Amino acid sequence: MTVPARAHGTAPAASVRARVSRDSLWLASGYAATAGSGFVFWLLAAVWIPQSQLGIEASVLAAVMAAAALASNGPGSALVVMLPLGGPAARETLRRALAATAVLALVLGIGAGALVAGLLPSALPPVWIVCAVAACSVAWALFNLQAQALAGASDARATLIVNGSANLLKLGLLALLAVAAPATPLILVLATIVPAIAMTALSLAVLIPRALRVDDRLSGSVRRWDDDLARAFRRFSFQNAIAVGIVMCAGLSLSFLVTTLASPVEGAIFAIAFQFSVALDLVGVAVATALARSAVGAFAHTAELAHSYALKVSLVVAALGAAAAIATPLMFLLLGRGYPPLYGMAVVGILAAASAIRPGYDVWSALSRARHSVRPVLVGNAVWLLTLGGFVLLLVPRWGALGASTAVVCAALVLTVIGIVGLRHAHPHRTAPLPSKGAPA
Repeated sequence: MTVPARAHGTAPAASVRARVSRDSLWLASGYAATAGSGFVFWLLAAVWIPQSQLGIEASVLAAVMAAAALASNGPGSALVVMLPLGGPAARETLRRALAATAVLALVLGIGAGALVAGLLPSALPPVWIVCAVAACSVAWALFNLQAQALAGASDARATLIVNGSANLLKLGLLALLAVAAPATPLILVLATIVPAIAMTALSLAVLIPRALRVDDRLSGSVRRWDDDLARAFRRFSFQNAIAVGIVMCAGLSLSFLVTTLASPVEGAIFAIAFQFSVALDLVGVAVATALARSAVGAFAHTAELAHSYALKVSLVVAALGAAAAIATPLMFLLLGRGYPPLYGMAVVGILAAASAIRPGYDVWSALSRARHSVRPVLVGNAVWLLTLGGFVLLLVPRWGALGASTAVVCAALVLTVIGIVGLRHAHPHRTAPLPSKGAPA
């Protein structure tokens, strides 16, 4: 009698592992398309756009992405764990997430635009800058949201189609604007946002509805939107916007802070080096998203896999980071005198170290949010934000891009400690079950 019981317990665990691995690979492939084309994008931008102008435009783009991240993360995270409901409830959740994201992005985009107009030099009238930043923030927030909706609707594979297509279009538009119309203002922003708008329309009109129809056939759910779901959606969205959105906003704002606290030249160097960090972080984000999606229905088995996945991601990121740091001097030599090779290598190497030590925190955070336990993540992220802000103000005015990368790794050490402790307490037997009512999934 013991053998069948053991086999029965092994099958779900194997199924969970296969599902997490599959979703992680598809999400990572989509993110890899973004990261790979991002390297080419920034290299071409550094060749075609003067360094000071590049630093300013990178700061504007950073402000747009920071506002969009803060607006989209809360509703987007809710979609990852609530769309598995299927049926009318899933569609109403999606509609409300779209509306909430658009409104938040508009408000935050206006604030970001005011900062850009007040702190960065520009030939455009301030009102135009505010309107442009606000509109771009809404567009990028919805682009972020559709990717999370695809993950929640169990179509992580489609993220590769969306991200890959958007980034190919981005490269083509950058070449067109930089070569044929170099006087166009905000070339980087236009080349990034216009393709995102096109692919968001495709995703919302075709890919997400198709994925939801598949979910309907598999689940057969007829659950409708009700007060319990409304409360759960509002609570979960708000908590995640505060707990995670602020962290993403702070990270994406670093190029803007380096430009304003140091110089546009240092901002350009950091903007290019930071692309390595973003690419490395996306490896952990892919695995964490897949684990969160899996934990909704199989928390015990997913939690058992969390530690091994965190360790594997750290090793992979460390190897990739070392390769990136070694390749940086050659890349910076190709870009010209304004990009010191060894200085760039140091900045990339420090950022890569930060990315390599934080996957444990990302995995623990995903598990916590899948169980609607957002408060510990909020506390951890608040400590990270204070640490990062303090070191940025202390180091960036004097050391520029190198100071910013050092601030990032110091803050990452804090997250590493929290992640190690959190994963030790993430054992399924120590976690209370989800409430029967009001839970997103």
